[in-house]
Amino acid sequence: MNTVRVDEQSYGRLTKLLHWGMALLIIVLVSVGTYMTGLDKSDPDRLQLMGMHKSFGVIFMQLAIFRLIWSRIKRSPPLPGVLASWERGLSRIVTASLYLLMLAIPFSGFAMTNFAGFPVSIFGLIEMPQLFDKNQEMAGLAKQAHGMLVYALIASIFMHIAGALKHRFLDAPEADVLPRMMPLKPRV
Repeated sequence: MNTVRVDEQSYGRLTKLLHWGMALLIIVLVSVGTYMTGLDKSDPDRLQLMGMHKSFGVIFMQLAIFRLIWSRIKRSPPLPGVLASWERGLSRIVTASLYLLMLAIPFSGFAMTNFAGFPVSIFGLIEMPQLFDKNQEMAGLAKQAHGMLVYALIASIFMHIAGALKHRFLDAPEADVLPRMMPLKPRV
């Protein structure tokens, strides 16, 4: 019988808020980013959406930095002991890739904007420092990186969700990690 208390196996409220808030923000950013790239360059909606996308991208990057710091302060509950060593290793790789991509994607978007010769601002209110000088070749590379990193993020998110669902529905009840991040009761 598992003698570890459920509250010791659960993430805290702030961690859950960051997790689900950032998940929602990722869905919005990827959806809007995909939509706006399909618009004609002369479409005024494209520029407005691009400004919003960049603003929320900067906010997302700040949240990702905070989340990374917070994860070092408030450690994750240990993985269930019944998980195989390959599952533990894969979990660490997927988690690390998620954190890396949550930082690399907004940074590549920031770099792409700077290299294209434009500043990045938050809703036109706060202008971010110009990190890179105009360089069209680098802007093109940053744009390619931004797109490829988004696909890598989608793959990592898929693996993250698939792993949680596998442990919830296919493994023994002791392997269920989903209640740690959601208001679900553990299986018995």
